[in-house]
Amino acid sequence: MRKTEETPSAPTLEAKSTEGRDIHEANSCTDIIAPWQQNINPSSTAAIILPLLRSGRGNARKRSELLEATGLSDRVLRRGIEALRRSGVVICSGEHGYYIPATVEEVNAFVRQEEARARSTFYTLRPARQLAARMQEQGEQMQLEGVR
Repeated sequence: MRKTEETPSAPTLEAKSTEGRDIHEANSCTDIIAPWQQNINPSSTAAIILPLLRSGRGNARKRSELLEATGLSDRVLRRGIEALRRSGVVICSGEHGYYIPATVEEVNAFVRQEEARARSTFYTLRPARQLAARMQEQGEQMQLEGVR
């Protein structure tokens, strides 16, 4: 059965204890995300995702955990995270999952990761740009041999 793309009413993520402390209290990033929360529509996907994110790479949430907790589809979850990022919320991601950075090292590692991803994309686009330039020089009707 396909997960709904509608906004669920109340996300929950089971709190596991860590040496007697509630993980939600021990790893809360309320102070970090509070400034952004006031600008988010409470019924939006972003408002559902943001409270589930924790501070620090060691407290990262896997996408599968977020999908289960929210009931969102993978596409809607990824778009919600992107919307949060574009609104100014720094959400790091990697093999550990998604998290709010707790240290400057985590922020810098994320910046390096995303810059490398951007460079890779631009290198991938280079042949397409070169082809477009050749096609424009020879007229817009040029076709690649063997490609229809």
